[in-house]
Amino acid sequence: MFEPKMMKLMQKVFSLHIYEDNDFSRKDYYQACGFKLEIGANISCRLGFGSSVWEAALGLCQYFEKEGIRFTDKKVIELGAGTGIVSILAALLGGDVTITDQPKLLNRIERNVSFNIPSSFKPQVKVRALRWGLDNSLFPSDYDYILCSDIMYFHYNIPLILETLLHLSNEKTVVYFASTMFYGQNVTREGHVTLSQYFQTELVCRYDVEDVNVYRMRLNTPTAVQHPNLQRRC
Repeated sequence: MFEPKMMKLMQKVFSLHIYEDNDFSRKDYYQACGFKLEIGANISCRLGFGSSVWEAALGLCQYFEKEGIRFTDKKVIELGAGTGIVSILAALLGGDVTITDQPKLLNRIERNVSFNIPSSFKPQVKVRALRWGLDNSLFPSDYDYILCSDIMYFHYNIPLILETLLHLSNEKTVVYFASTMFYGQNVTREGHVTLSQYFQTELVCRYDVEDVNVYRMRLNTPTAVQHPNLQRRC
């Protein structure tokens, strides 16, 4: 398989430790697509995966910069947004963006949005809870882009992620799905094999040192997709 590569992953410009803040222990600063991104993080936070910026999110941001991707007048949704860095950049690049994650993370995402999004952009940014496989019906299926980065950590989430992607997608939707392949290696690889049964999948960028892959995906069937028989989990 042809693997387009980039040598080095985007790095933060600097970090600032903060105190007496229940949400964040530091702010990390990044440069991407001509914007300075200010992202609150808390690596020791009990909220786990959603509390810091992961490699695949940086890889996706850098890919947008490398390819000159813009989201002007496009409807975008991110799954498992974590700190919100990818969605924030997509909004700054013109997208009408819905940022989603578990309910307990939304306050932190909203704060990161407030750090970065000018007031004139805020009407086009929404922060909402989306529990995969449970809240799908609350969202439409007319998104131009779906963004995902480092969201496959557990086997039981794979069918739920697939079900959610199938609900949100239409024949024109482009999915950008970035994964750090060595995190939960078996789970991540199994997840991408499963997704490739329902989506045309192309590896568009790879960061060798950090083992990050960026995939571009579209629905396999242009008119109808047979949804798999997925087991619900609460």
